[in-house]
Amino acid sequence: MSTEPPVLPVFDVGTTIDEDGKEWATAVVEASANPEVLDLARVHATEGIGDISTEALCLPWADGHLFLLGVRITSPVSCEFALAFSLPAHRDTLDAAAEAGELVIATTPPEDAATHRPLWLALDLDTKALKATLP
Repeated sequence: MSTEPPVLPVFDVGTTIDEDGKEWATAVVEASANPEVLDLARVHATEGIGDISTEALCLPWADGHLFLLGVRITSPVSCEFALAFSLPAHRDTLDAAAEAGELVIATTPPEDAATHRPLWLALDLDTKALKATLP
């Protein structure tokens, strides 16, 4: 029996600055109903990056576009999900991610990050496909 990958709405975007001062485009998602997604940052940190691929789809929606970023991880674990961005609201973050080829997925609110020091998932992106799909 096959199930569809979860679609995680992006409820906030911004920039994360790591310990080396590098800036990362960041998407904040609610993933509490998806423990397999919540655990990815820990797996990534302990077992390595693994194999990650991304796909993008852009659909007209209301006064803008719904932009879906599909993520497929095949090792060290298997997991699939999609991030749902709203355009034009999230456009600057998507442009920054496309330019850098990287995106951080935060599964805890940014205001809690300084206190809780959570692990967030960093993804390498298919920049050519991402740029070609953005309207």
